[in-house]
Amino acid sequence: MKMMRAVCVLLLPCVLALHELPLHARKGRAWQMMREEVGNSDALFWSAKIDHFDPSSSATFEQRYYVDNQYWDGKGPVFLYIGGEGTLSGTPTGYVSVLAQNYSALVVALEHRFYGESIPNGNVFTENLKYLAVDQALADLASFTDFFKESYGTGESKWFAFGGSYPGALASWYRTSYPHHTVGSLSSSGVVNCIADFPEFDEQVTTAVGSRCADQIKRISSAFQRTVESGQEGWDYALDLFFCEKDMWVDDFYYMIADSWSMADQYGAKSSLCSTIMSVGDDADDKTLMTVFANYSLDYWGPTFCTDGFYNTEQLSDPARWETNSRSWRWQTCYEVGWFNTAPISGSLRPLSVNMEYHLKQCAAMFGRPMFPTINELNAKFGGEYPIASNVFYSDFSDDPWLRASVTYSVSSSQPFEMAMCDDCGHCKDLHTPLDSDPQQVKDLRANFETYLWEWLQ
Repeated sequence: MKMMRAVCVLLLPCVLALHELPLHARKGRAWQMMREEVGNSDALFWSAKIDHFDPSSSATFEQRYYVDNQYWDGKGPVFLYIGGEGTLSGTPTGYVSVLAQNYSALVVALEHRFYGESIPNGNVFTENLKYLAVDQALADLASFTDFFKESYGTGESKWFAFGGSYPGALASWYRTSYPHHTVGSLSSSGVVNCIADFPEFDEQVTTAVGSRCADQIKRISSAFQRTVESGQEGWDYALDLFFCEKDMWVDDFYYMIADSWSMADQYGAKSSLCSTIMSVGDDADDKTLMTVFANYSLDYWGPTFCTDGFYNTEQLSDPARWETNSRSWRWQTCYEVGWFNTAPISGSLRPLSVNMEYHLKQCAAMFGRPMFPTINELNAKFGGEYPIASNVFYSDFSDDPWLRASVTYSVSSSQPFEMAMCDDCGHCKDLHTPLDSDPQQVKDLRANFETYLWEWLQ
């Protein structure tokens, strides 16, 4: 067996994938409710190629992974959990762990390159980010699988991949690029359709929260715009409500507040959001509307939601200030995958200035050159909303604003799709710990998925 370097780490609350909370939203009440979804495995590292497609280069980086063998009987399958746009701090618990117990499976989780501790060349400078690409990430998965089979003696075990959101897309794309490395995958809320200008995100939030709550969000958005546009005193007041840094662009701030209410819907908390902001009367003034919403945001996401490096363009452009995970994800959106949340032409919840012009201006400022995501190339290669994979189960949920970048129906008999229609059923609802209180639609979705899991593992 090859030698592997094990490192005991202090397990901070870290994101496993987009279905978990992003780094800047993990100091509030929402994260306290989600922490149980992160396992307690020790970190391991393997040497991954920095560039899988340059035969003249042998340069490597240390890529982090985790193993949970508590249920494995030596013969069961290997469940590969695909890391995404954030730090990976352990193997998943939740639904994947339940399945591992039922199938006597070994669970392996691989951290995505350029996130957490898996940073090629140790930096996220623009010239180094050329190695942060979907094809490189997929090649990591394939090369790691080969390494793991040899190192752990699991050559006879069947591999099945799990991913949520962007990793959900990777779970589908992995089946296209490397179909012999797994027997199937679950693409939970998988954003397989790369879209640059994505106002449908906001449109789905409006649909999910309902007209009365959406109208109240519009009132709050308008209150912030009036205050910001009133002059320096108003701008400072708005920034101070969220403890934001003073050099933020105005549209960075508008994007931040829109993300706060959108994420509440996305992560299954629309009822909490709407009940809070609807508690004020129709005669509430702008300061009351803004304060009620800001207090909700700070409580739910934490007091550093605005300052932890995800929204401020000036911070994302400064090596002395940027946060690695946030900059890496912004590169991926600017360079390849898109999904820029923009204001719909009519009925928008967010200010209309949060548009493609803003996002592309931010990309250019962060990375020092004009950019536009290569969505056409990715969709041509993997099929977009009509994936060309096989043995992939696609799941989605009615409150999820990302569902409009996913598949919308069963693509084929080997690519089934199921939507759970239920209140507070948000992003990757199926990957969380199964509870007796879960809506029946979610229970049925999991049961249907498991018929395919069983079939594909045979």
